[in-house]
Amino acid sequence: MPATILLLLVALYWFVAVVGGLGFDFLDLDLDFDTDFDADTTFDTVLSIGAVTLRFLNIGQLPINIWASVFAIAFWTISMLWQSPEEPTAVLSIVTIILRNGAVALLPTKVLTQPLRGKFEPIEPEAAENLIDRVGIVTTAEVTPRGGQARFTSEASPLLLNVRTAQTVLAKDEQVRITDYDPTAHVYIVERLSLKEQ
Repeated sequence: MPATILLLLVALYWFVAVVGGLGFDFLDLDLDFDTDFDADTTFDTVLSIGAVTLRFLNIGQLPINIWASVFAIAFWTISMLWQSPEEPTAVLSIVTIILRNGAVALLPTKVLTQPLRGKFEPIEPEAAENLIDRVGIVTTAEVTPRGGQARFTSEASPLLLNVRTAQTVLAKDEQVRITDYDPTAHVYIVERLSLKEQ
C-alpha cells in the first residue's frame, strides 16, 4: 500500500505538471548538501556520513522530483514482486517488509539515476561583455541600423540575438562580429566580418 500510494502521488504530480503546464521546477526542492562539516564533535561526524550517503544515492545531484519518480517505480515493482506467501498481520512484520522493500529499491534507483547526474545543472547565461568579438551569421533578411537578428555559437545551444549595425546594411548569411552592446535597447551592435578575418 505505501508503494502504491507513493507511485500514485508521483503519477499525479507528472499529470498536473504536463496538463497544467507547471514545468519541471514545480515542487523541485533544492537539496544542496554540504559535506564540509567540522568533525570535532560526534554530531558533525554523523551529519557528514549522512550527507555522503545522500550524495551516493544521487539525492541532491538531480531534481528531487526525478529521483522520487524513479524510486517510486522501483519501490512499487519490488513490493509487487517480492511478496510473502502469507499475508503478514503483525504491525512489526508489515513495517519490516516496507523498510526492506524501500531499502532494496535504493539500489536500482541509484543505478538508474547515475547517468542523469550533471544533466540538470543550470547553465548561466553569458554576460553581454563576454560576447564582444563573437562571430556569427545573419539569420534575418537583413540587418540594418534599425534591427535584425544573427546566430552565434555558445557552449550550450546557439544564441539568436537581436542585432543592429552602426550604418551599413548586412544581408542574410553574412558573417558578422559583435562590436558593442546597447543595454538600453538590449541589442548588440555588429559589423561585417572582413575577408582577412574570415
